[in-house]
Amino acid sequence: MKDLDKKQNSQSASDNFVEYIDIINYQMREPATNIFASLPIMAENINKNNTEAALENLNAVYRRTYSIIKNINNLTVVSKLKSGYDYRKDVIDFSKLVKNAFQSSQMVLPSYVKIDCICDNSCIIKGSNSLLGTALFNLLHNSLEYRKEDVQVSVKLKKEADRCILTYRDNSKGIKPEIIGSVFEPFYSADPYNDGEPSNKLGIGLYIVRQAAVQAGGTVIIQSEFGEGVNINISIPLCKEDNAIVLESKSGDFMLNKYSDMFIQLCEYCELPDLI
Repeated sequence: MKDLDKKQNSQSASDNFVEYIDIINYQMREPATNIFASLPIMAENINKNNTEAALENLNAVYRRTYSIIKNINNLTVVSKLKSGYDYRKDVIDFSKLVKNAFQSSQMVLPSYVKIDCICDNSCIIKGSNSLLGTALFNLLHNSLEYRKEDVQVSVKLKKEADRCILTYRDNSKGIKPEIIGSVFEPFYSADPYNDGEPSNKLGIGLYIVRQAAVQAGGTVIIQSEFGEGVNINISIPLCKEDNAIVLESKSGDFMLNKYSDMFIQLCEYCELPDLI
């Protein structure tokens, strides 16, 4: 009987692995296929001097290329986290990172997105600057991905005793009760309005969010009333090192660099930098 259970468990793990590979294959193949299909159209438009149509197709290729880079970057992050990779931890001003990330995002996202960001100053923590930045953009990406109307996001960062608390709220579709216990699992993805059925999303955004907090010694709690948005609380201990050298946070100008993580993570929704 035990051998049968082991065999069934092994088969289940194998089926899950194949399912993940199929999802990854789709996420990588779909934008690459669109790029490949766009090239002859672009060539024809350029040959006919149809500049406006050629530019439109070129911008579509541009956006899909960003999408491929995003998937590669996020899969690399997950691979490192799953393998126990020890991300470099610096003393960082989390207040500046949060403000710069969300204020810069507001500048490049459509007018239907409104971000209200209020931060206490000098929330000094110890963690991975790059990983935490990616986590913030993944939170915002989920709000956009599962929007039901104009997007309203509220971000508050406060000091409380020996910790800082980041509260992130949105007005997205929300998460069904039977799903919420699984959303931090890597490669778990479900459309909240589709009875929890798996979708062709990678399902790694919230996994990265939680691991970024854990790497900084913190915790994440998620609450949601289905149809009424999502509330996420990230609690991270303040750095207690005396006279610690604080890593200079990425400025808003750096966030607006065309190669920044902001454009990569939000590429499906934001206004991308000009090609020229």
